[in-house]
Amino acid sequence: MDVLWQANEPLPVRTVLDALNRTRENELAYTTVMTVLSRLTGKGALKRIRRGRGFVYAPVADDEAGLAVQDVLRRYGDAAFAHFVTASAADPEAKKRLRRLLDQPEERR
Repeated sequence: MDVLWQANEPLPVRTVLDALNRTRENELAYTTVMTVLSRLTGKGALKRIRRGRGFVYAPVADDEAGLAVQDVLRRYGDAAFAHFVTASAADPEAKKRLRRLLDQPEERR
């Protein structure tokens, strides 16, 4: 996510892969990065945009929003999560998204 947040524009898988591998000792495979980007798209964290014959990926929320959520969960833990679930229950679409996430096998989250 950091690579996409810092890019300020949608990126293809190859560009994300190259950026990640610049900072790693063991290189990631193209298919690994493509799988992660696809899963993040499926979870609603990224959007996939057709560009030519391929796709580019961009975050749905900016990094400040993601960091703010992480901070709230770190500070308030279960209470923040419980509030989120209670608030989401009033919105049928949010409730469906939450149910889908909960029904996914843990290794896919």
